[in-house]
Amino acid sequence: MSEIHNDQNEHDHKHDHTDAELAAKKAARPKIEKNQANHWLSIDQYMQDPEFQKTVETEFMSSPLREDEAKNPWARREFLKLMGASMALSTASCIRRPVQKIVPYNKQPEEITFGVPNFYTSTFFDGQESLGVLIKTREGRPIKLESLETEPLSQGGTSIRAQAHVLSLYDLDRLTAPKKNLFNEKRTNKDTISVSWENADTAIVESLKKGGVYILTGNIVSPSTQAVVKDFAEGFKATHVAWEVLANEDVRKGQKASYGTDVLPFYRFDKSKMTVSIDADFLGTWIAPTVFTRQFSKTRKDFANMSRMVAFDSNYSLTGANADIRVRIKPSQQLKVAVAIAQELIVKQGKSSYAGNGEIKNWLNSFGNAADGLHMEPALLKEIVKDLWAAQGESLIVAGGLKTQTETSAALQAVVNLLNSALGNDGKTVQHRRSITSSGSHSEMATLITAMKDKKVKTLIIHGVNPAFALPAKSEFKDHLKNVETVVYIGDRMNETAMWANYVLPENHSMENWGDSEMVSGVYSIQQPAIKPMYDTQSMQITLMNWCFQAKVGPKRIQEFESYYDYLRNFWKTDIFPKVGKGGNFEKSWQELLQSGSVGELSDSDSPRSFSVSSLTDLKKPAVVEGWELVLYPTSQLGDGAGSQANIGWIHELPDPITRAVWDNYASISMAAAKKLNVKQNSVIEITVGKDKMELPVLIQPGLQDDVIAIAIGYGRTHVGSVGNDIGKNVYELAQVAASGQIVFSGSKVVVKATGKKYELAQTQTHHSMEGRQIVVEATLKEYQAKKDHIIHKHPIWSVWSGHQYNGHKWGMAIDLNSCTGCSACVVACQSENNIPVVGKKYVMQGREMHWLRIDRYYTGNPEDAHAVFQPVMCQHCDNAPCETVCPVLATVHSSEGLNEMVYNRCVGTRYCSNNCPYKVRRFNWFNYAKKIAAPANMALNPDVGVRVRGVMEKCTFCVQRIKEGKNKAKLENRPLKDGEIKTACQTACPANVIVFGDMNDQTSQVSKLFKNERSYALLEEWHAAPSVRYQAKIRNNGKDQIAASAAHEGGH
Repeated sequence: MSEIHNDQNEHDHKHDHTDAELAAKKAARPKIEKNQANHWLSIDQYMQDPEFQKTVETEFMSSPLREDEAKNPWARREFLKLMGASMALSTASCIRRPVQKIVPYNKQPEEITFGVPNFYTSTFFDGQESLGVLIKTREGRPIKLESLETEPLSQGGTSIRAQAHVLSLYDLDRLTAPKKNLFNEKRTNKDTISVSWENADTAIVESLKKGGVYILTGNIVSPSTQAVVKDFAEGFKATHVAWEVLANEDVRKGQKASYGTDVLPFYRFDKSKMTVSIDADFLGTWIAPTVFTRQFSKTRKDFANMSRMVAFDSNYSLTGANADIRVRIKPSQQLKVAVAIAQELIVKQGKSSYAGNGEIKNWLNSFGNAADGLHMEPALLKEIVKDLWAAQGESLIVAGGLKTQTETSAALQAVVNLLNSALGNDGKTVQHRRSITSSGSHSEMATLITAMKDKKVKTLIIHGVNPAFALPAKSEFKDHLKNVETVVYIGDRMNETAMWANYVLPENHSMENWGDSEMVSGVYSIQQPAIKPMYDTQSMQITLMNWCFQAKVGPKRIQEFESYYDYLRNFWKTDIFPKVGKGGNFEKSWQELLQSGSVGELSDSDSPRSFSVSSLTDLKKPAVVEGWELVLYPTSQLGDGAGSQANIGWIHELPDPITRAVWDNYASISMAAAKKLNVKQNSVIEITVGKDKMELPVLIQPGLQDDVIAIAIGYGRTHVGSVGNDIGKNVYELAQVAASGQIVFSGSKVVVKATGKKYELAQTQTHHSMEGRQIVVEATLKEYQAKKDHIIHKHPIWSVWSGHQYNGHKWGMAIDLNSCTGCSACVVACQSENNIPVVGKKYVMQGREMHWLRIDRYYTGNPEDAHAVFQPVMCQHCDNAPCETVCPVLATVHSSEGLNEMVYNRCVGTRYCSNNCPYKVRRFNWFNYAKKIAAPANMALNPDVGVRVRGVMEKCTFCVQRIKEGKNKAKLENRPLKDGEIKTACQTACPANVIVFGDMNDQTSQVSKLFKNERSYALLEEWHAAPSVRYQAKIRNNGKDQIAASAAHEGGH
């Protein structure tokens, strides 16, 4: 025993000695300095919550060995449902070409070559924004939407919904044939039966002949469709009503009152040096965010003339997150902000030609000191006005969107118009001749509801909108719909409105249909079909044309053409080409249009208009609002949520750019508000607005005004499909109807109380923590200009690596944090390109989301006035890749061109590589996703990318399939690769030109130059993984000498 005891003592002594040596070595290592800007991921991290620290210490959020994994079999069944609905395809044959001649973008022969993609110019429209796109097809089937760089408006940008649009084509919940609803006498119950097109058309035409015809549509940006609807209305003496939830009617009414013209101006953010946004989320959801993002990003790249943006925000919007200066407000303060700026400019400083107008000054002074009560220093207001005046004719003030749909929206627009006129912006950054097509109107909808109530509507045709979902019950739309003898719904599914229609006629998908667009007057684009209709469907246009033909009514052109294609082509020949064709042969011009996708160009400026003083003086000062206020807002993922894209898994599993939450909506409140209510994250509160009550989980959101409750619209669908049904709550019911008939979406008084219940939200932000210090680098413009070479902290680096030699290509990527708005179009583009599945809320909560590219959102400062910055993170393709050294089966290896490659059929799923990756960008397949997608669902997948099986790791490949394609093309043409010829999926989708990809061995390439830029740095440089990605630091033009650093809560990620 004594020998054993002595041996043990000797062992313990050696062990202690070893520990001492290790401690000495650790102490001798260079110190890793913390990021002085104090960036933090979440409230839990800021407060150093023990549960958060426990999560950080756990390498993997979920494990098959943990007890709770086997307790919820529902989650797996739910996942299988999602996979089937999000990826499945009809049993149509593989090659389904449109009947009419379509022209490839790349001038290749239109005959299909197996294995070679064809691209066709087309147009994507989501009810508000129209984007020129390229539809990528393989073997005659669309597989992805790409950006169209030659389109004058977006100039190559795309959006989340544009990238997800291809899945709506293959949605299993689409209608496949016409249906007829047989109602009981009170329309409280129904049976749905199939009906032929012929029988449906005959019955509907008989009803149309009785008169009292109304046609309800969404905002129509297609000039040829407008002509069809006009011809139809003329033939049947019908009344056309256009309505959208996001109608921008307040802006148009403001323009009408101030200038006499009912237009939605085309705003030129690319010409603005000083922009002030009052709750107009122009980078996220307002009017044309993709176009505006492209414009705005152009003003942020030249640091000698960098623009400045100030945002007054009632919820934390994408625009607020990208502002140089952000001020939190509540909806009742929107008008006060605009008046405070006008008072400072016109009354106090006596600037502009309106300084001598007594009527205007008296009206402004009736508010007292409007700046009182706003969350900003008086000096900041003076600085904002100073900058605006210095940028006369090159500044811009905007307000609008659902958040400004308050009872003071008319006054807000009037003051904004006054300011833009006073600053000389009207006709320059506010263009009225080249206006945006916008016809949706809440007031027209109110007129229709009154007509239905009075039983003046005999036949109602509804297309492209879903009022039964998006109008509150108190509007009485559904109640009075029962008074209409014949209701016809033309759409792609049996949604909340279609279920109350007598006839439901299935419509072609936009990729199956011809069309056109004029989002901005004078700029036209064409919509080509890329596939023959997969089901027994037809376009809305040909449906209206058929009814006119059968009844022998309407102008000659609506009766004489057999197809909408013929009507469209004739309309372009007679109405559009005389304006933009510049003479010449129509046939030649038509072919060029089909190849290029668009015609027309933007103008640089308009003439200024005369502002009507009466638009101000006729308005009354609003009443003061006390207590909690409601903010309803759309998201960049769902928009208004009323359409078919609410049934796409990609959309729901994409983290919200700000909150990073998925698969739900929630009530966002400030930290102080949570303390006041004595609630925490995931607590359920009861919200009462007027007579309406609703329970929602709490999400504690930094940067909110303490009296604000912000909730996203578009959730709570009941009849959209197997993916989108029963997700979140329908908060349209909280919208109020004012005495004037106006629908008030924000600013309503709210009563809030805690319920004691709890509901778990899924957020991805803290799933992938990176242990390091210099993750996001930020500097003010003054700081950057003073010490360009010193805003990046250079770490001392040690290494045991000898390095790699790259004699051919060496691929690299540069990402400009200064341009990244966090829009997340790149994330969905990557998902579409690389066959990345959705997994459902349960598994997201366990950290099992599969996105190869994530966008981390960091806050800086204190939670009350937190500023945000975004950082896209994907596999860094390190030269000294930590993952490669630990894989026991060589499943992850280094290529001769610097790529960190995955060999899927070697991988045995040890997850050592993920454990050893400091960037946390590797994903593990917990299920055999591919096996659950029965044929022919695989037709929805990209055939150039292998589908992974269960137990395999996967990650970003730098779109190696595109690299291969580009190299092969150059080889076949016997030439070297050109810089910029190969673009990754995320790069082509980005509306802000954030991402640059190329060959670092080419010293003239753009990516090589960006690697040498003084703003460039490597993520977690101190670990010397030598990544092939470089980030350019974020520069904030806030007028300060440096980014403010907080002494407390320095953070650990």
